[in-house]
Amino acid sequence: MKKTIIILLIIIFIALVGGLIYFLFFNKSSNQTHMIDKESIEQKDFLEDKQAVLYFSSTIDQDTDNKGVSYAVFIEDKGNAVGYKMKSLELGTIAKNKHDIMLVDKNKIRLVGESYREFKMKQEQHTGERTGYLEQPNLYFSIFNTGVNNERGIDGYDSNVLFGNKNGFQKGNIPHYILASGVDNNEVILLTNDIEKEYEFRRVLFTNDDLKVQDIVQLKNEEGLDYANLSPIVADENYYYIVLSEFINDTNENTVLFRINKETLDQEKVNLATYRNNNNLYATVPFNPKNSAYVYGNEFYYINGLGEVFSFDAKTHKVKIKFNITNASKDGIRHNEGTYFEDGQLYVMRYNEKRENHYYIEQYSLNTGEKIKEIKINGLEEILSSVKGKTIHAYDFKMLK
Repeated sequence: MKKTIIILLIIIFIALVGGLIYFLFFNKSSNQTHMIDKESIEQKDFLEDKQAVLYFSSTIDQDTDNKGVSYAVFIEDKGNAVGYKMKSLELGTIAKNKHDIMLVDKNKIRLVGESYREFKMKQEQHTGERTGYLEQPNLYFSIFNTGVNNERGIDGYDSNVLFGNKNGFQKGNIPHYILASGVDNNEVILLTNDIEKEYEFRRVLFTNDDLKVQDIVQLKNEEGLDYANLSPIVADENYYYIVLSEFINDTNENTVLFRINKETLDQEKVNLATYRNNNNLYATVPFNPKNSAYVYGNEFYYINGLGEVFSFDAKTHKVKIKFNITNASKDGIRHNEGTYFEDGQLYVMRYNEKRENHYYIEQYSLNTGEKIKEIKINGLEEILSSVKGKTIHAYDFKMLK
């Protein structure tokens, strides 16, 4: 009897030790399998099995102790998520071309793909505006919301720019507060707001070692309204397009599309939607205003935070809700959802707490509005929950294939 008790105690002890070892080692190892190191992203074939990338970061106020963080999270072809940890950059975004991507944090630029390059910034930045790639000059650029420049007076403002490629990066400056931005062929287009209720369209032209800012036209605002940005600036051959929120009061607003003729500079304002006595106007704001609009064929597309995909026919001027994404939340609570348009498709990063893996990507056809594909993601929850002491938010989402 005594021998049996001793054997049982030994079995229990072994089980407890085994459980402790599993918790301390295997469980930790499981979390670590979702993270990658610098050696991994330096490989020239690193992107070959990656189908999407997301950018998460803590906010500027969480970096006062210099411990803010950002993550580039890559979704592999098999659906597994792997994360690369960097310094923080609120509103940070990702640029891509056919072979590489550019990752930016507050003090470093990384070119990841066929040839890895890394560049240290001379001046730290804390808030991003737009990162992109211009094919014709073969230049990456990253624009930052740097802040007030007291040396230039009460209205002085700096939006620093880094631009270059694997051969190196130059620094420039846009002396304006940027409300919205976008890319038209090989130019960066801006909507600036330096003076209250005055909004200016401008273009940025790059060479290998310089940039120039040129005025395009002032946005007509005869009623002196306040505008907030809801979309990037996008363009077709003849027009620039942007969606703005036209503020009326705390519970009433219009969502309006401005279209500007590139040649004549004539302006049209088209009402897309009106929200009256709405107690949750925030719910209508897109998941990511930097990725919420697109031009395809003869139509302009815009997706709001309610999952409504609006279309504006460039020829007939007809506005309609072309389709809705499935089971879109209407409460305005966000769980790192995002949108991305490319090649006549809309990709939506979705969240559903009832699923075993909460995150997944849906693909919709803009022609038909039908959902044509769903990509399950494994491991993203583990990456997000591994962040301790800081809160990170999704600021960008791009498909790589």
